[in-house]
Amino acid sequence: MDISKLLDQNPNQKINITVSLNDLHEFGESIAKTVIAKKEEKLYTRDEVIELFGVTRATLWRWTKHKIIKNKKVGRRVYYPESEIKRLTTLKDV
Repeated sequence: MDISKLLDQNPNQKINITVSLNDLHEFGESIAKTVIAKKEEKLYTRDEVIELFGVTRATLWRWTKHKIIKNKKVGRRVYYPESEIKRLTTLKDV
């Protein structure tokens, strides 16, 4: 029995099923592989971004305000995703 296919075919339907321990184990492993595949993106601190681009704190603030670079807030801290750093680096090289 493929539990993943069963869930995909009946996402909102309530069903009762009996599964073997082996099927349950395989399902758990497939979930774990999916989570591992969705690896978290590296986040850079303000100071790291300032150093990477050789700009001042005020310039980085202006870039953020004018949506030149996007940031992520984690609690009260501000971070910049690696994808944004790569995007700006690509623009800088053009």
